[in-house]
Amino acid sequence: MFFFPQNFLSCCSPTFLLIIPLPFALCFYLPDSNPLLNFDSQVREVHLYTDNHRRGMYLQMTLDGRVSGSDAQTPFSVLELKSVKQGHIVIKGQSSSLFLCMNRGGHLAGQKHYAEADCTFRELLLADGYTRFLSSHHGSPVSLASRQSPEQHSVPFTRFLPIRSAFVRPSVSEPPSNQRHLNMDSDDPLGMGRNTMVSPQFSVEK
Repeated sequence: MFFFPQNFLSCCSPTFLLIIPLPFALCFYLPDSNPLLNFDSQVREVHLYTDNHRRGMYLQMTLDGRVSGSDAQTPFSVLELKSVKQGHIVIKGQSSSLFLCMNRGGHLAGQKHYAEADCTFRELLLADGYTRFLSSHHGSPVSLASRQSPEQHSVPFTRFLPIRSAFVRPSVSEPPSNQRHLNMDSDDPLGMGRNTMVSPQFSVEK
């Protein structure tokens, strides 16, 4: 414990006294490294496209956690890629709110809760512009080839082209198709009739 002379404390300003404990307070600061915090910041929103000489498709995750390939972009193929450390990412479905995860057998599934061992992938950029995603824990590649297919661990369907998402989600504010056309030149554009209550301000202006 440190003791200061009484005269020394009396001549010190309050600001100086507040600075003294700072080094001790900093000793107890632990930065939070949880990759799930602030997931909305620094997120790449993409579709992951993969192909072979016969077919091209997009990786999608549906609400039931099933991972499959779609011939066209869908709301379930919009994926959010977030870097958790250098060269390692987490992939989350925008519409399903599920994390892309892989078990030790290489099977892909969407999970509600993040598990670092199963839901973290190494991102490897290839010379042709495609990307491969390898399970950080299990080492198997993300693949849309069937488990029985001999192409499961070969190049087809294990390399993906991240395409920036331009998918437009349906607007909830769109008017119904059976809404009547409004005649703005009419004294009663809404067609509500004379017996309808109107605002006092509108009545005064009339």
